[in-house]
Amino acid sequence: MRFLIATLALFCSTSLFAQQASSPDLPGALRVQFGFNFLVDHPDSMSTGFWGSKAFNFHYQYSVRLGESAFTLHPGFGLATDKFSFEEDVTLVRNINGTVSLEGLDPSEYGSVKRTKLATTYFEIPLELRYHFNKDNFKKSVKLSVGGKVGILMSSHTKVKFDHLGEKQKVKVKDNFNLNRFRYGLQGSLGVAGISAYFYYGLNDLFEKGKGPEATTASQMQTGLLISIF
Repeated sequence: MRFLIATLALFCSTSLFAQQASSPDLPGALRVQFGFNFLVDHPDSMSTGFWGSKAFNFHYQYSVRLGESAFTLHPGFGLATDKFSFEEDVTLVRNINGTVSLEGLDPSEYGSVKRTKLATTYFEIPLELRYHFNKDNFKKSVKLSVGGKVGILMSSHTKVKFDHLGEKQKVKVKDNFNLNRFRYGLQGSLGVAGISAYFYYGLNDLFEKGKGPEATTASQMQTGLLISIF
């Protein structure tokens, strides 16, 4: 239900923009994704909140029609920014032995915690096979896409926002936190014209084996709206 409400809100706020955007005559498209992140098979201490775990991705994808068929192939490249907002008052810390753990935030130091999260940025290479139900008019057709993408970690950090002694403060720590340098997964989308709903499922673990919090094997799932700017 929460995802349905979020999807409808995103759809209403972006559909008018997508319809009115100009369409330059280019061989591909700039595709922007607004979504929400989820962790699969994570320890209880690593539970994430819905609204704070947002995703913003953008890719340029080239379009290659396969003969006179209704299929097109779409290689591309782009950037993906993800946030994972922790429900508990915890943050990731690097231990002396090189492992990473979740550490509780001491109220005497952090007072009232407002938000604590992990943020990542990846360079990505997507590849999709798309079927157009109306092969005579791709731009207005209902379309179904399946494929995958690989990404390389460019940066990551944690951020804690809190109120302490009447002052709003924040602490930001840059580290790779033993995140896997590479990630890969499957994705798909279904939509019409320039707007689609999309889904991504990561096939490898978020952290390096045995080096994440509680040796977690958590993987990533993401879903939301995809908008083709042109």
